[in-house]
Amino acid sequence: MLGGAGEMGSTAVADLLAWTEHEVTLGDVRPDAAAELMRRLGAPERVVAVDVEAPGELADVLARFDVVLNATYMRHNVPVTDAAIAAGVHLVDLGSYYQETVQQLERDAAAHRAGCRIVPGCGVAPGLTNILARLGADGLDRVETIGIYSYITHPLWTSPGIVVTRFDASTGTSVVFEDGVLVERPSFGDVETIAFPHPYGEQEVHLVPHPEPVTLPRAIDVRNVVFKVGYPPDETRRIEVLLELGFDRDEPFLVDGSAVSPRRFAAAYVGRRGIGPGERSANVKHVRVEGWRDGARARVVFDFAVEETGRSASSRITGTVAAIAADEVARGGVAGVRPPEEAFDPAAFVAALERRGLRIDRHDG
Repeated sequence: MLGGAGEMGSTAVADLLAWTEHEVTLGDVRPDAAAELMRRLGAPERVVAVDVEAPGELADVLARFDVVLNATYMRHNVPVTDAAIAAGVHLVDLGSYYQETVQQLERDAAAHRAGCRIVPGCGVAPGLTNILARLGADGLDRVETIGIYSYITHPLWTSPGIVVTRFDASTGTSVVFEDGVLVERPSFGDVETIAFPHPYGEQEVHLVPHPEPVTLPRAIDVRNVVFKVGYPPDETRRIEVLLELGFDRDEPFLVDGSAVSPRRFAAAYVGRRGIGPGERSANVKHVRVEGWRDGARARVVFDFAVEETGRSASSRITGTVAAIAADEVARGGVAGVRPPEEAFDPAAFVAALERRGLRIDRHDG
């Protein structure tokens, strides 16, 4: 477990310890925090101090294990993929934006030669959203459109990682798969209103640079794929203000003679607060697959929502999905780099989630 002491990683560790027989070792740049987590979970303190930004050291560490679950920042996913291939070990990560995912897919031949099973994007989105899209597509004779929509309520100050993720999701270029062609569009654009299940109701969503429009057409014969996300209006306003003021920039400026990166400052300062004990958060997903069945128009819709108090709802669902994926990869599969919609049986994956009390509502029409 790389980054096992973090918010997402600790949830995955707890799930692996509770639901599988695997021996779990935490690899983290903060070994004391990792050891404390294992003590709290009542597990053997198998901990390795490792820095994912030291590639040579990382490959040597990974070579001691069979499967690696990478729960570090998404900017590390490509170099961790390279390290896993160099070490000849299997790998699951929580997902990247589409540019990094394309780079990982380009490692397919190298992963085949090394005998590695690598499944990128095994969080809630990308990850579970891909699996639900595949499950819906399998129920139709022909698929025309897949729309994936997300509504997330935990705020910027949840953690430093959330600040960085919101910045990255709101700037640069996103992609949609439109009439069989990948088309680039500005992130934070193409705003529309989506009806999420009660009690969330209608919410505005916008484009983010997710990889589902890149990977889903590899496994599903589909003409259109789009992924959009929305936040509560006050959260959207906070993001807009920080972007307008330039806090997403990495280039340092001088403060009393010290070089300070606006992005690193914003992540550390805004993200230091965390979610309070009584604060609620929700991660809501709406996956819509449209096409034809028996010669007639048909639609399959999946809705699910995870709510938490005192912590990010995203950490629970993301960590749980990642743990199930890592367990599946450990049990076998085909070598190479394969996104979750290609790597896993979707019905079995959803059943594993439901055994853990995470219910997904399906509507066919």
